[in-house]
Amino acid sequence: MAYTVRRTTADEWRDFRELRLEALLDSPTNFGQTHEQALAIPDEQWQERAQTNAASEEQAFYVAVDDATGWLVGMWSAAPHFNRPGSWIVLGVYVRPEARGTDVARRLNRAVIDFARTTEAKELVLLVRDDNERGRRFYEREGFVLTGGSQPHNLDPSHDLVEMRYETFR
Repeated sequence: MAYTVRRTTADEWRDFRELRLEALLDSPTNFGQTHEQALAIPDEQWQERAQTNAASEEQAFYVAVDDATGWLVGMWSAAPHFNRPGSWIVLGVYVRPEARGTDVARRLNRAVIDFARTTEAKELVLLVRDDNERGRRFYEREGFVLTGGSQPHNLDPSHDLVEMRYETFR
């Protein structure tokens, strides 16, 4: 299968919503929001979010699109870190099962890194759940390293989110 990686568009808000809701069902503890919370978001907010994602120069939001079907099969984003000035953080990472094992995750990750490098950010970090071995191994192959930092998972305090930094960002 062939995939195109690109910024999302404002008119894809329904597809983005569907992908996000699927991600929350597929990996309910890998995000900071529950499926029920996302379901409660009105369409107007999804539309606003999609428009912001498409037009923003202050965050990167990329999707992978199946060239044959036009379906969004993955999403990846980065934005200024919420509490660390000068840093950016990778967020909202998801690849649909049918696109796993392809180069979709690597291409989405690279697109977000390349975008973040056009900003003033001094570092790029991410948080991965402490028991997400597959995710951590992927990030390590991509050049992220554990920093030793962690924080409790907001949806499951019995687990931590461990911090990783992209070693060759700058």
